[in-house]
Amino acid sequence: MPVPYIDDILAQAESLRDALEGFDPQSLEVVARFVKAGNYDRVILTGMGASYYGAYPAWLKLCGLGLPVALWDTAELLHYGLPQVSSRTLLWVISQSGESAEVHRLLERLATHRAGLLIGVTNHPSSTLARAADIILPLHAGTEHTVSTRTYINTLAVTLLAAAALLGESLSAWKEILWQGQAAMEAYLKAWPQHLAGLRDQVGRLNRLFLLGRGPSLASAQEGALVLKEAAKFPAEGMGAAQFRHGPLEIVEPGIGVWLFGGSQVTYALNRALGLEIQDYGGQVTWLSPTPAEGLPWLPLPAVPEAALPLVEILPVQALSVVLAEAGAREPGQFRYIGKITARE
Repeated sequence: MPVPYIDDILAQAESLRDALEGFDPQSLEVVARFVKAGNYDRVILTGMGASYYGAYPAWLKLCGLGLPVALWDTAELLHYGLPQVSSRTLLWVISQSGESAEVHRLLERLATHRAGLLIGVTNHPSSTLARAADIILPLHAGTEHTVSTRTYINTLAVTLLAAAALLGESLSAWKEILWQGQAAMEAYLKAWPQHLAGLRDQVGRLNRLFLLGRGPSLASAQEGALVLKEAAKFPAEGMGAAQFRHGPLEIVEPGIGVWLFGGSQVTYALNRALGLEIQDYGGQVTWLSPTPAEGLPWLPLPAVPEAALPLVEILPVQALSVVLAEAGAREPGQFRYIGKITARE
């Protein structure tokens, strides 16, 4: 019997292909000139859930613009950060549906608290967000049935390409990086049953799980924890690897699982050192990277350029969510209390 969540997972490489082929930078060319001319004094990106996490690598990249760039939870921006928005703000609102409660309320407030320019990133070109935006960046993810999968992957890609366009970087070079990620995803998903089988021995030994990362891989840690909670109803927490040392390390003992993303070379050695320490304290560490880390159990990822790592890092977490859901006699990705669109704040 088909499972919509699994169908969505297996369609991610195809959806990413549609996003890469459908990305049109033309509307951003004028914006890039405005940024260079100093028309804006800050850039604010905002989203909720997978839209928020999916924008994280683009936010890191946009920090190279040479002006303040902030990433806000939309509810926090709405209720506490709106004074940051002015007529000289370049505001990006990322919402897969374009209809969530926070987005509706933010757009209502923007009617009298106007941003300099509003960019809407959404999977629904006829949504409330798309109608309000000055520029629309469509996700081209098709119809997604349950937990964010295709829309998350496409959010990573579209926001990264948009960030590169604003920075004046080569879009052909960036597309080539993301195409390599797309090919790696496609190959990984073709071996989906084998990946599930390889994770089943972990399930009985896990009762709590932390996902840790740094830099762009922090998006994978946070989105991964969200996926496990939403799709498998399994308690998981995603956070920065450095933050884990500032208190949470005290929780480590046998039965605590840690999935640690090796990530980029900038902090690779720091992550490995943390993994070894957690292991010394009795934690069950899994190292996720295209390359092994001596002394740590390794869950191999496809070899891709560093910038494409978030595209493949989420795949084994999605596989784990299916295995955990099945172990708990649940249908993976089936909602109990919420729906595809969060209509209540």
